[in-house]
Amino acid sequence: MKSWIIGSGGLLGQSVEQQVGGSTDLFFSAQKFSWGDRERVVEQFGEECKNFFAQVGDQPWTIYWCAGRGTLNSSPDQMSEENTVFEGLLRAIESNANTATMQRGSLFFASSAGAVYGGSTNLPFTEFTAPKSLSSYGDAKLAQEKALSDFAKKTGVRALIGRISNVYGARQDLAKNQGLISTICFSVLRRQPVNLFVPLETSRNYIYVEDAARRIVAHTKKIASSSVGSTVVVKLIVAQDNLTIGSILNIAKSVLRIRPLVTVSTSRKASSQPQSLVFKSVVDTELDNDSTTGFSVGMKKVMSDLQASFLVSGWQRTG
Repeated sequence: MKSWIIGSGGLLGQSVEQQVGGSTDLFFSAQKFSWGDRERVVEQFGEECKNFFAQVGDQPWTIYWCAGRGTLNSSPDQMSEENTVFEGLLRAIESNANTATMQRGSLFFASSAGAVYGGSTNLPFTEFTAPKSLSSYGDAKLAQEKALSDFAKKTGVRALIGRISNVYGARQDLAKNQGLISTICFSVLRRQPVNLFVPLETSRNYIYVEDAARRIVAHTKKIASSSVGSTVVVKLIVAQDNLTIGSILNIAKSVLRIRPLVTVSTSRKASSQPQSLVFKSVVDTELDNDSTTGFSVGMKKVMSDLQASFLVSGWQRTG
């Protein structure tokens, strides 16, 4: 098996790479992708896909898409560019792999549960809930999911769409202005308030990054071993428990031995976000039964990482 993790420099991609590293032959791009230049990065996909499939030969292969710069605050134009970039990857794959090679391959796509179910109804949301986006980010994720599904049906590639809840963990990029758990820990260290734009009753699902990566790899391996070509599976990658922001702050007080300072502000964008996003996976749940990281343990790990980073580089907000 030959595997390639696109986005291996990010929080999720790093963990996926660690999970697959011992059981597969990893491919590493010869160049750093120019994510800020749409035309150039699509060219780079073509170059790297040529190298990748030259090494694949007659082996089965998997590509994990863990990339993307978008957030819930991204503009329609920004997300349109991300659609173009992802579609560019699919074209590059098709241009460099013949029919037999396609049918030996599998693709994982990291989607967003919170974004695609933002306007959905009837909690809890499962894989069979009709998605309804409330943002350009969610619209783009659904468009990319469809592009992958159409590609799989056309080529015979197996596809896993992982709708992931809020991922947290060590090494989260605070410069992207996302990641509530890391932000809380960072604010406690700095003795600065956390500025919240949603009510404390807001409920979300937070999964520790290593748990998410284990599930992603396990479910991708399952579809890769399927004898049926052109399989498209949608899977929720979520934690068992859903937590309110208020309960997270209480846990933080217990774990970090200090009450986080909090200010709550109003935001027009926040007012359009649902108060409760409750998820429950019902697809292939037997693969989700690995040991999981308790939320308190996960928060301690995030804090330990931030403390270690401070000792090395001081108070730099870009982890």
